[in-house]
Amino acid sequence: MRTSNGSGVQENCLTCMWRQEPWFCGVCPTTLRDLQAITRIKTLSAGTVLYAEGETPEGVFILCNGQAKISIESKRGSVVILQVAEAGEALGLEAVLRNRPHEETAQLLDSCQVKFVSSGEVLHYFRKHSDAALKAAFQLNTNCQLAREQIRHIAFSVPGSEKLARLLITWAKTGKDNQRGERVVQVPFTHQEIAQMIGSTRETITRVLNTLKRKDVLEVRDSTLIVKNLEELEHLAYS
Repeated sequence: MRTSNGSGVQENCLTCMWRQEPWFCGVCPTTLRDLQAITRIKTLSAGTVLYAEGETPEGVFILCNGQAKISIESKRGSVVILQVAEAGEALGLEAVLRNRPHEETAQLLDSCQVKFVSSGEVLHYFRKHSDAALKAAFQLNTNCQLAREQIRHIAFSVPGSEKLARLLITWAKTGKDNQRGERVVQVPFTHQEIAQMIGSTRETITRVLNTLKRKDVLEVRDSTLIVKNLEELEHLAYS
Protein backbone atom coordinates (compact mmCIF):
# COMPACT_ATOMS: atom_id res chain seq x y z
CA MET A 1 0.00 0.00 0.00
CA ARG A 2 1.23 3.49 -0.80
CA THR A 3 0.69 6.16 1.81
CA SER A 4 -1.32 9.36 1.44
CA ASN A 5 1.51 11.40 -0.08
CA GLY A 6 2.17 8.78 -2.76
CA SER A 7 5.50 7.63 -1.32
CA GLY A 8 6.44 4.05 -0.54
CA VAL A 9 7.33 2.63 2.85
CA GLN A 10 10.21 4.30 4.72
CA GLU A 11 11.73 1.43 6.69
CA ASN A 12 14.93 3.03 7.96
CA CYS A 13 14.47 5.79 10.55
CA LEU A 14 17.99 7.10 9.86
CA THR A 15 17.29 7.82 6.19
CA CYS A 16 13.56 8.51 6.40
CA MET A 17 12.43 11.52 4.34
CA TRP A 18 9.60 12.20 6.79
CA ARG A 19 11.66 12.74 9.96
CA GLN A 20 10.40 15.72 11.98
CA GLU A 21 13.10 17.38 14.07
CA PRO A 22 10.91 18.65 16.93
CA TRP A 23 9.14 15.32 17.43
CA PHE A 24 9.80 11.81 18.63
CA CYS A 25 12.14 10.74 15.82
CA GLY A 26 14.24 13.93 15.86
CA VAL A 27 16.96 12.49 18.11
CA CYS A 28 20.67 11.77 17.65
CA PRO A 29 21.74 8.91 15.33
CA THR A 30 22.66 6.56 18.20
CA THR A 31 19.29 7.01 19.86
CA LEU A 32 17.54 6.71 16.52
CA ARG A 33 19.27 3.41 15.76
CA ASP A 34 17.97 1.99 19.04
CA LEU A 35 14.49 3.24 18.17
CA GLN A 36 14.74 1.57 14.77
CA ALA A 37 15.60 -1.74 16.47
CA ILE A 38 12.42 -1.83 18.58
CA THR A 39 9.80 -0.59 16.10
CA ARG A 40 7.40 -2.57 13.94
CA ILE A 41 6.18 -0.95 10.71
CA LYS A 42 2.47 -0.84 9.89
CA THR A 43 0.94 0.68 6.75
CA LEU A 44 -2.71 1.40 7.50
CA SER A 45 -5.72 2.79 5.65
CA ALA A 46 -7.54 6.05 6.36
CA GLY A 47 -10.17 5.49 9.03
CA THR A 48 -8.14 2.91 10.96
CA VAL A 49 -8.52 3.25 14.73
CA LEU A 50 -5.10 2.88 16.35
CA TYR A 51 -6.62 2.63 19.82
CA ALA A 52 -9.95 3.46 21.43
CA GLU A 53 -10.95 5.27 24.57
CA GLY A 54 -10.97 2.86 27.51
CA GLU A 55 -8.62 0.28 25.96
CA THR A 56 -5.53 -0.94 27.80
CA PRO A 57 -2.41 0.50 26.11
CA GLU A 58 -0.21 -1.99 24.32
CA GLY A 59 2.35 0.54 23.17
CA VAL A 60 3.02 3.77 21.29
CA PHE A 61 2.26 4.50 17.64
CA ILE A 62 4.70 6.88 15.93
CA LEU A 63 2.94 8.63 13.06
CA CYS A 64 5.48 8.60 10.22
CA ASN A 65 3.36 10.62 7.80
CA GLY A 66 -0.22 11.83 7.36
CA GLN A 67 -2.59 12.89 10.14
CA ALA A 68 -4.73 11.35 12.86
CA LYS A 69 -7.62 12.81 14.82
CA ILE A 70 -7.61 12.47 18.60
CA SER A 71 -11.11 12.56 20.09
CA ILE A 72 -13.16 11.83 23.18
CA GLU A 73 -16.81 10.77 23.40
CA SER A 74 -19.42 11.41 26.09
CA LYS A 75 -21.82 8.75 27.38
CA ARG A 76 -24.50 10.40 25.25
CA GLY A 77 -22.43 9.98 22.11
CA SER A 78 -21.22 13.56 21.68
CA VAL A 79 -17.72 13.69 20.18
CA VAL A 80 -15.07 16.38 20.65
CA ILE A 81 -11.89 16.36 18.56
CA LEU A 82 -9.06 17.37 20.89
CA GLN A 83 -6.39 17.74 18.23
CA VAL A 84 -5.20 16.60 14.83
CA ALA A 85 -1.88 14.80 15.26
CA GLU A 86 0.78 15.42 12.63
CA ALA A 87 3.68 13.37 11.27
CA GLY A 88 6.35 12.68 13.86
CA GLU A 89 4.06 12.54 16.89
CA ALA A 90 3.90 9.54 19.20
CA LEU A 91 0.28 8.57 19.88
CA GLY A 92 -0.79 6.83 23.08
CA LEU A 93 2.19 8.16 25.00
CA GLU A 94 0.22 9.39 28.02
CA ALA A 95 -1.54 6.07 28.63
CA VAL A 96 1.70 4.08 28.37
CA LEU A 97 3.58 6.35 30.78
CA ARG A 98 0.72 6.28 33.30
CA ASN A 99 -0.06 2.58 32.74
CA ARG A 100 -3.73 3.49 32.56
CA PRO A 101 -6.40 2.93 29.88
CA HIS A 102 -6.47 5.33 26.93
CA GLU A 103 -8.57 8.41 27.64
CA GLU A 104 -9.06 9.23 23.95
CA THR A 105 -9.44 7.58 20.56
CA ALA A 106 -6.86 7.91 17.77
CA GLN A 107 -8.11 7.44 14.21
CA LEU A 108 -6.12 7.94 11.00
CA LEU A 109 -7.34 10.64 8.61
CA ASP A 110 -5.06 9.43 5.79
CA SER A 111 -3.49 6.19 4.69
CA CYS A 112 -0.34 6.30 6.79
CA GLN A 113 2.80 4.51 7.80
CA VAL A 114 3.09 4.13 11.56
CA LYS A 115 5.76 2.52 13.69
CA PHE A 116 4.64 0.62 16.78
CA VAL A 117 6.72 0.25 19.96
CA SER A 118 5.46 -1.94 22.79
CA SER A 119 4.95 -0.42 26.24
CA GLY A 120 7.86 -2.24 27.90
CA GLU A 121 10.27 -1.31 25.13
CA VAL A 122 9.18 2.35 25.21
CA LEU A 123 9.88 2.66 28.93
CA HIS A 124 13.28 0.97 28.61
CA TYR A 125 14.11 3.24 25.66
CA PHE A 126 13.35 6.39 27.71
CA ARG A 127 15.45 5.16 30.64
CA LYS A 128 18.39 4.56 28.33
CA HIS A 129 18.14 7.74 26.21
CA SER A 130 17.60 11.10 27.91
CA ASP A 131 17.23 12.92 24.57
CA ALA A 132 14.29 10.68 23.68
CA ALA A 133 12.73 11.32 27.10
CA LEU A 134 13.05 15.07 26.48
CA LYS A 135 11.29 14.68 23.13
CA ALA A 136 8.48 12.87 24.92
CA ALA A 137 8.28 15.67 27.50
CA PHE A 138 8.13 18.23 24.68
CA GLN A 139 5.22 16.41 23.09
CA LEU A 140 3.34 16.07 26.39
CA ASN A 141 3.79 19.80 26.99
CA THR A 142 2.50 20.54 23.48
CA ASN A 143 -0.53 18.33 24.15
CA CYS A 144 -1.24 20.31 27.33
CA GLN A 145 -1.08 23.59 25.40
CA LEU A 146 -3.50 22.23 22.80
CA ALA A 147 -5.86 21.08 25.56
CA ARG A 148 -5.87 24.56 27.11
CA GLU A 149 -6.64 26.11 23.74
CA GLN A 150 -9.44 23.60 23.26
CA ILE A 151 -10.93 24.61 26.61
CA ARG A 152 -10.87 28.25 25.50
CA HIS A 153 -12.71 27.34 22.30
CA ILE A 154 -15.39 25.27 24.00
CA ALA A 155 -15.86 26.49 27.57
CA PHE A 156 -16.02 30.26 27.12
CA SER A 157 -19.25 31.90 26.05
CA VAL A 158 -18.12 32.68 22.52
CA PRO A 159 -20.48 32.52 19.53
CA GLY A 160 -19.89 29.69 17.06
CA SER A 161 -18.96 32.18 14.34
CA GLU A 162 -16.09 33.57 16.44
CA LYS A 163 -14.88 30.08 17.39
CA LEU A 164 -14.79 29.07 13.74
CA ALA A 165 -13.05 32.29 12.71
CA ARG A 166 -10.31 31.69 15.30
CA LEU A 167 -9.82 28.14 14.08
CA LEU A 168 -9.61 29.35 10.47
CA ILE A 169 -6.99 31.92 11.48
CA THR A 170 -4.92 29.20 13.15
CA TRP A 171 -5.07 27.14 9.97
CA ALA A 172 -4.29 30.18 7.80
CA LYS A 173 -1.05 30.77 9.72
CA THR A 174 0.18 27.32 8.64
CA GLY A 175 -0.90 27.78 5.01
CA LYS A 176 1.03 28.95 1.99
CA ASP A 177 0.75 32.24 0.12
CA ASN A 178 -0.46 32.12 -3.47
CA GLN A 179 0.38 34.65 -6.18
CA ARG A 180 -2.41 36.97 -5.00
CA GLY A 181 -1.17 37.05 -1.41
CA GLU A 182 -3.98 34.81 -0.16
CA ARG A 183 -3.45 31.97 2.32
CA VAL A 184 -4.04 28.47 0.95
CA VAL A 185 -4.74 25.65 3.42
CA GLN A 186 -5.55 21.96 3.02
CA VAL A 187 -8.50 21.12 5.28
CA PRO A 188 -9.44 17.42 4.96
CA PHE A 189 -12.29 17.63 7.48
CA THR A 190 -16.06 17.41 7.19
CA HIS A 191 -18.28 20.12 8.61
CA GLN A 192 -19.19 17.68 11.40
CA GLU A 193 -15.52 17.15 12.31
CA ILE A 194 -14.87 20.91 12.34
CA ALA A 195 -17.86 21.33 14.65
CA GLN A 196 -16.40 18.67 16.96
CA MET A 197 -13.15 20.63 17.16
CA ILE A 198 -14.79 23.77 18.54
CA GLY A 199 -17.83 22.44 20.39
CA SER A 200 -20.34 23.67 17.83
CA THR A 201 -22.84 22.09 15.43
CA ARG A 202 -22.55 21.05 11.81
CA GLU A 203 -25.38 23.43 10.90
CA THR A 204 -23.50 26.38 12.43
CA ILE A 205 -20.31 25.51 10.55
CA THR A 206 -22.16 25.28 7.24
CA ARG A 207 -24.00 28.56 7.83
CA VAL A 208 -20.89 30.52 8.85
CA LEU A 209 -18.79 29.17 5.98
CA ASN A 210 -21.50 30.10 3.49
CA THR A 211 -21.63 33.61 4.96
CA LEU A 212 -17.86 34.00 4.70
CA LYS A 213 -17.93 32.81 1.10
CA ARG A 214 -20.67 35.31 0.22
CA LYS A 215 -18.60 38.10 1.78
CA ASP A 216 -15.60 36.98 -0.30
CA VAL A 217 -13.57 36.28 2.85
CA LEU A 218 -13.08 32.63 1.94
CA GLU A 219 -13.08 30.40 -1.08
CA VAL A 220 -13.56 26.64 -0.73
CA ARG A 221 -12.47 24.16 -3.40
CA ASP A 222 -13.08 20.61 -2.19
CA SER A 223 -10.55 20.18 0.66
CA THR A 224 -8.66 23.39 -0.20
CA LEU A 225 -9.49 26.51 1.77
CA ILE A 226 -8.36 29.91 0.47
CA VAL A 227 -8.39 32.78 2.99
CA LYS A 228 -8.86 35.85 0.79
CA ASN A 229 -9.34 38.46 3.52
CA LEU A 230 -7.47 37.62 6.73
CA GLU A 231 -8.11 41.07 8.20
CA GLU A 232 -11.89 40.61 7.99
CA LEU A 233 -11.56 37.13 9.50
CA GLU A 234 -9.59 38.54 12.44
CA HIS A 235 -12.23 41.24 12.91
CA LEU A 236 -14.92 38.55 13.16
CA ALA A 237 -12.83 36.43 15.54
CA TYR A 238 -12.05 39.17 18.04
CA SER A 239 -14.87 41.67 17.64
